[in-house]
Amino acid sequence: MSAALRRQPLLWYFVLAFAWTWAFVIVFLILFPLPDILVRTTPGDFGPLIAAIVMSGIVAGRPGVKSLFRRMVQWRVGLLWYAFALIGIPLLYIASIAAVPGALGSFKAPELSTVLTYPVFYIVLLAIGGPLTEEPGWRGFALPRLQQRWGPLVGTVILGLMWAAWHLPNYFRPDWSTVNGGVSFSGIAVFAAATVTFSVVLTWVYNHTGGSILMAILVHASINFSQGLTGDLFPAAKDNEVAPVIAFAVLAVVIVVKTRGRLGYRGSEPAPTAQPAYSVP
Repeated sequence: MSAALRRQPLLWYFVLAFAWTWAFVIVFLILFPLPDILVRTTPGDFGPLIAAIVMSGIVAGRPGVKSLFRRMVQWRVGLLWYAFALIGIPLLYIASIAAVPGALGSFKAPELSTVLTYPVFYIVLLAIGGPLTEEPGWRGFALPRLQQRWGPLVGTVILGLMWAAWHLPNYFRPDWSTVNGGVSFSGIAVFAAATVTFSVVLTWVYNHTGGSILMAILVHASINFSQGLTGDLFPAAKDNEVAPVIAFAVLAVVIVVKTRGRLGYRGSEPAPTAQPAYSVP
């Protein structure tokens, strides 16, 4: 069994990540909904992390798991990357929402007491809102292998689409679908476009910070935080998905053009915890 998993680590990584999350969402959030508490959805978000730990152990043993955790706390990356993740991402998100017709007219300045809670809100979203449990899998395990096999750009697009597909059962949850475009072709298409464009930015950051999962976690957390923040600042544009997607799509195109599609990837480096990246004929 281990040999079979080792031959196709990417395939089995996605199978495990999807199986855990979809099973939890379908059973505990759709069929038999859990009480509406703060950590109600968190167990389902562990799919990518669990799959990454299991597959890292199967592919490379204890050193593979240690490497995964080490990159989750890889913080020596330069201040500019922290500035981009913690300031640049929210500013881009705010600017895109402010451009929505009627948004500026509805601007509501937050009270000082509310502003002081923002760091706490950010940390809570990071810890139990997805970034901490998703990024070790998406960027930590899957991305290096996707880049190694299909190249950085194609590999990133594939990962973005898989990331979107992982969320699909949530569209049968009104609390989730309402703030993510709704159950419609356009809503799902916009969400998929969002995950692909976000993935381009995340790959670019990941590659330029030496494979730091921590930085991917921070960028992901900033995106989630900005969605909630702009909803409070600009009530008329609350839950608007199109404007941020356009803004991040422009940023993604600039990154692709500037890096000639390489997204900072150095192809000579093997995937962390390493081989094989895909099945060997």
